[in-house]
This record gives sequence, structure tokens and C-alpha cells, in this order.
Amino acid sequence: MSVVEIKEEEFNDKIKVDGKVLVDCYANWCGPCKVMAPVLEQVADENDTCTFYKLDVDQAEEVSKTYGIMTIPTFLLFENGEYKDKIIGIHSKNEVEEFIK
Repeated sequence: MSVVEIKEEEFNDKIKVDGKVLVDCYANWCGPCKVMAPVLEQVADENDTCTFYKLDVDQAEEVSKTYGIMTIPTFLLFENGEYKDKIIGIHSKNEVEEFIK
């Protein structure tokens, strides 16, 4: 699997699925987001139990407000359509894998 870019209008449909979904809330100008992108791609490539999306917060004001995204990157975890948790900032591959378990 890979990390798929979604738009705000797709967000609710994409998270309301069976199983786990991780959404990388990022911005193109964000240095830490660029550091995390290859880490997240690697986790996504090695994981078949979670779906991975990226959402540009500059284009997603409602999602940012709803989930209190003040710092990026922020990673939102959903399971079976329900919000579970979030982590913020730069994390190792192992930390991301532990977060989605």
C-alpha cells in the first residue's frame, strides 16, 4: 500500500471504513512533514492492516478545526470509522508502527 492524497471533501468518506485509517495532516511548506513523508511511505508499504492518506491542512480548514490541528505533521488514527488518537511531529518508523497497532 502507499499513502494516497485526499481532499477535504473526501475525508469523511475515506475514514468511515472497516479497519484502521491513518491520515497524515501536512502542508507542502512544512519541513518536518517532508522528513516524515518517506517514513510514512515505508510504513504504508510494509503494512496491510491500515489504510494511509495524506491531507493538506492548508486546503482542509474544517478538518483542522474539528480535530484541533495546530501543529503539523499531525497523524490522525481512525478505527472502524471512529477517531481513536493522534500523534504530532517527527516520529521514527517504529513509533508510527506502534501507534497504529
